[in-house]
Amino acid sequence: MSTRSLALKKRLKKGEITYGAWLSVASPTLAEIMAWTGYDWVLIDTEHGAFNIESLLAALMAFNGSPTVPIVRVAWNDPVRIKQVLDIGADGILTPMVSSVPEARAAVAACKYPPEGNRGFGPKRASDYGRNIDAYVAQANDAVIVMIQIEHVDAVARIDDILDVPGIDVVCIGPTDLSGSAGVLRQFGHPTVQKSLDTIVARSRARRLPVCIGVAFGPAEMRPWVEKGATFVLTGEDVSVIRAGLSGALERMRQAVETAAVAE
Repeated sequence: MSTRSLALKKRLKKGEITYGAWLSVASPTLAEIMAWTGYDWVLIDTEHGAFNIESLLAALMAFNGSPTVPIVRVAWNDPVRIKQVLDIGADGILTPMVSSVPEARAAVAACKYPPEGNRGFGPKRASDYGRNIDAYVAQANDAVIVMIQIEHVDAVARIDDILDVPGIDVVCIGPTDLSGSAGVLRQFGHPTVQKSLDTIVARSRARRLPVCIGVAFGPAEMRPWVEKGATFVLTGEDVSVIRAGLSGALERMRQAVETAAVAE
């Protein structure tokens, strides 16, 4: 376990704004690029990305030596997969679709060794293959960043009880699935969705819990949420950034070539 996650936790507790991005392409090359871009953290998406455990391991290795903290969104609130992801070196876990107190408790417990949790023991790569086993065990429960994702109207109705579960470090909102659960999929401006987002941010802020708006909105859309208290700030998502960059490069080149051709 690197000290980078402990350093990030200290910043979060101080209320600092931190910045990151989604990594959903199962490429160690792209992971390495993102690891050295300057982000405070990167969310590696194994819920919707095409990762298996080997490609996730390769992505985590790409963060070696980088101060950027890799946090893995697992596919589900599964203690077996959470254990495995932590054992291969993830600095944090984002558990999706947490909608009740028992689910929140399960997500936290899966990230912590007894007596605080029920994580099974076997930190291979995480302990530098046993070379730093004592140091790892001593700090693992404190160092692992525990994120839960609130993305259903049922969770919003229980938000106070969920957020009172000890051990949660960051609250991530899933606006898209939340809007779907309200019957207005992707209508982020719908009053029900806006009210739910406001409630989650306000309740989290009251508990001094950092909040992440899980969709990488543009700066103009994101700034109001930061002003409300969403300080765990997504700046982009790899596929969208690559798509936009390639499309822009193509369009600029076409315009330049066609303008030159007309001038001739």
